[in-house]
Amino acid sequence: MLENPQSLNTRSILVFYRCGVCGLTPLKEHRTLLAKLSSPEPCPVKLLATVAGKTTESIILRDISGFKELKIKGRVGREILNLPCETSIYVEGFVKGDYLEVEKYRLVHPSKLECCEGESEDVREFALNYFMYAGRPRYFKIIKTMSSLSHLIRNVLVSEGFTELQSPIIGWKSDPGLRGAGRVKVSLYGSQYELHSSLIMYKQIYASIFERIFYFARNIRVEPLENANTGRHLIEFTQVDVEEAFTSMPEAIGFAESLLKRVVREFLNSHGDLLDPPRIEWLDKTFLSEKYPVVTYDEAVNLLARNGFDVRKGSELSHEAEAFLGEYYGIPVWLIGFPSTARGFYYIENAERPGYNVDWNLILPEGHGEILDGGCREYRAEELRRRIQALGENPAEYEWFLNIASKGFVKPSCGWGLGLERLVKAFHGLPHIGFATPHPRLPGIIGP
Repeated sequence: MLENPQSLNTRSILVFYRCGVCGLTPLKEHRTLLAKLSSPEPCPVKLLATVAGKTTESIILRDISGFKELKIKGRVGREILNLPCETSIYVEGFVKGDYLEVEKYRLVHPSKLECCEGESEDVREFALNYFMYAGRPRYFKIIKTMSSLSHLIRNVLVSEGFTELQSPIIGWKSDPGLRGAGRVKVSLYGSQYELHSSLIMYKQIYASIFERIFYFARNIRVEPLENANTGRHLIEFTQVDVEEAFTSMPEAIGFAESLLKRVVREFLNSHGDLLDPPRIEWLDKTFLSEKYPVVTYDEAVNLLARNGFDVRKGSELSHEAEAFLGEYYGIPVWLIGFPSTARGFYYIENAERPGYNVDWNLILPEGHGEILDGGCREYRAEELRRRIQALGENPAEYEWFLNIASKGFVKPSCGWGLGLERLVKAFHGLPHIGFATPHPRLPGIIGP
């Protein structure tokens, strides 16, 4: 019996609304997933999906497994071409190749959208209306990529003996070494606190206890308004923070590189369908190349100067300079040994090169720039106090950390933070990081 919007009575529709899961569970249990539709021979199907797009002859359906564009055959099938986008339907019929012949369908959840949203190229507009685009194929795959990468990274870290911790949101004092960004201060119960811009001191503390730890930390930084145009900055972002006690820079860099290569390789093997073929090729030749080159800060500054960049030694590199370095080497490149004056107080100074830290960045080609930032940590209370003062910070605001460091509680450690949204941006070759997250928050542009 045909069940369409015209013939389906009100009581039948209300069954779904009032009963909720009890009405849909049998349909979900016996449905055919779109990702399984590949038979060249006529195959009976029961689809529970949502209309994600349409043409005059075909329909794009979406379910938990992804998307499928199917050409519609028959009078009954053509009726569903008139349904609004984001309408959820249950369909019984036959699929042969890319053709769907509908025997009957049922309206599961109606929609009043007049048309399907296309792909937004304006990141500012997207940041304000991202929820309207999330169901389109491009952004659906981007969000799935973030989920899959998170899962793969966690698996590698756990398999290597790292303990995951849940990140705090608020604390007494956060990271001051933010390359021009500010911190968010809040008043709570009559006292002033900060929302965390990074978890650096917590990483040192818990690595001292568990030896190997990691967070998937949500951080907030008040970036300058002009950073909305860099394509690389969000004010709210996810950082995979990894810290290990009693290790060294070569070991930490080696582990980070091996993790990235393993994650990329496993992603391409298991989730390559989320990427366009050119991106698969780019990831393979970029991330899975030979050992990444290692360049010192001074070597990089000299190279930049020879190529027309005006870089003052002792300062951070500009985003344009980072992009040049990425293109110059063509594969990820480790940039090590930044000046102590350019970085936060928590990096340990290189005993063999006074004035320089034991720290590093990983720079990607194609203009993506820095994707990973790390270093070995200062753990001696007297040196921490000296560095805090040298950077113009008030040691009294960090007294709790200095106190436990003075008692020997904070052990030597090294670690790094990997920008998850920046990694997704690189995977898909996106023009702006705002497209790489389900909830984009840009400097000066904050949506619902």
